[in-house]
Amino acid sequence: MNPELKALYRDTLLKHSREPKNKSVLKDADAYFELKNPLCGDVITLYLKVSQKMVSEATFEAQCCSICMASASMLTEQITRSDVEGGIDFADSLIESLLQPGISIAALENEDIQSLAGVKSFPSRIRCATLPWEAFKGAVSRLR
Repeated sequence: MNPELKALYRDTLLKHSREPKNKSVLKDADAYFELKNPLCGDVITLYLKVSQKMVSEATFEAQCCSICMASASMLTEQITRSDVEGGIDFADSLIESLLQPGISIAALENEDIQSLAGVKSFPSRIRCATLPWEAFKGAVSRLR
């Protein structure tokens, strides 16, 4: 990865971790799901408001590292106003691209989320990036 791209990705992660989008409790959520990463202590709760199989609102609360915070912020922006199944497909693709060495995250058409590619170089931090997406899938499973 070239130095300019690394700097851009770092700036994007910092922006989302310092000023996360949709970081609040959603009191009238249709579903929520809490996940913990016992290895590092990250805890995230993801809240969803769903209407006619569309995510109308997604929020989260978390006590976590900057990678997890940034990933959660990006997740809420990505899935809000999208259909639930499309959100699951996107989450699956993101998780797979982070876990599998031969799969590029560049195929995901979201520049902010592509900034998570840097965590692939640090295997112990991959779970930090995937935790919010796994919480999303857990919340969706409670809708069914």
